[in-house]
Amino acid sequence: LAFRAIGNSWTAPQVSRRQTLAGAGAAGVTAALEKPAFAERLDEYGRAVLPDGRLSKTESLQICDQVSCFLDKPKVFVAGSTGELGRRAVLDMLRTGMSIYCGVRDEGRMYEVQYKNRSSSKYEMTVIQDAFIEGGREQALQEQLCDASVVVDVAGARFGLDILRLGSGLDNTEPERCDLQGTKALVDAAKAKGVKKFIYVSAVLVNAKSLGEEVSQSDVYKNWNNFGDVLDKKLEAEEYIKQSGLDYTILRPVPMTNDFPKDVGGLYFAKPDSLLLQDGDVGKKVSRDDVGLAIVDAIFNPKASRGTFELTGVPNAPPTPREEWWEPKSGKKAT
Repeated sequence: LAFRAIGNSWTAPQVSRRQTLAGAGAAGVTAALEKPAFAERLDEYGRAVLPDGRLSKTESLQICDQVSCFLDKPKVFVAGSTGELGRRAVLDMLRTGMSIYCGVRDEGRMYEVQYKNRSSSKYEMTVIQDAFIEGGREQALQEQLCDASVVVDVAGARFGLDILRLGSGLDNTEPERCDLQGTKALVDAAKAKGVKKFIYVSAVLVNAKSLGEEVSQSDVYKNWNNFGDVLDKKLEAEEYIKQSGLDYTILRPVPMTNDFPKDVGGLYFAKPDSLLLQDGDVGKKVSRDDVGLAIVDAIFNPKASRGTFELTGVPNAPPTPREEWWEPKSGKKAT
């Protein structure tokens, strides 16, 4: 994943989308943060940004009189930071000038994305190794959260063969161990540590069994949930978060892609249980870049508080204007 820029502040490098944070290096983050913001509505990847070019209105969350902060922004622990979505969210947080604790459970992937401890006057990255999001690790996770006041959970069981990690992605017990018990352990650790905000990335169709046979018996639901009842586990994790007493934001993206937002379609916020991956839906896939940006904004935007939002890209449509973010709509095409 190459460094991205806002507006014309600098040009996107012509590199593979799998290139990681180190592709531009620490100097790239510092350079981006030092350059003046531009007033373009969209960045060059088609994402909606603020009128002044920032990724989020960071002054909206005023908790630094209660917790440890960096540049007047809360410190964030990211579980699943080396995944395709996690690394995008981390990069946007660094570009926003934040202090991030990157939870890493796979040392090989840590080297693959070339994460390492970095610190400057503009941002901080601290790598937390052996951050396994599994049941029974509540005490260890409390320590690994350090002084973070926001937890972002993008960790989850990964389905599919990885030739670099033979055996991974094929274990049907992973959704129970990671998506459910691991999320519960992370929530318990966050509560015990006094964390102020918990952001969880779930998925659409988690509530399919309550939406009638047309949904629960659909091939798309059955094929997806066939991997260790992963959607059922995510729904149970969602309910645990809601009952925790923590402030939370739950994001339910449709199937995600590494394509740029401008090639997928404008980001759209839908009500819970409205995107069913059917023909009448406004969209059926979303760019991970858009979901990563939504994660960052959810940290600061009070409109995202204690809400569940489904996300999709709408083909050939502009992204939702930033002032309308977190105002979910029906998710259905106009008739």
